[in-house]
Amino acid sequence: MKIKLLFMLSASMMVVASCKDHCHECHYDLNGAEVEIGEYCGDELEAIEAGGFAVGDTTYEVHCHEH
Repeated sequence: MKIKLLFMLSASMMVVASCKDHCHECHYDLNGAEVEIGEYCGDELEAIEAGGFAVGDTTYEVHCHEH
């Protein structure tokens, strides 16, 4: 019984910890194609969506899945 309780407690702690920083794959659109720019989490995710992604002198609007 103790082992089962410890397992359930540690599993619930991992779920709570994994929800702390949501991470999503992000991309920008270029000539009708999606250009993947990788996975961003937490504050970086918020910043990339708000500020865009710069390539040279051009800043593209970023779209992140499920966010």
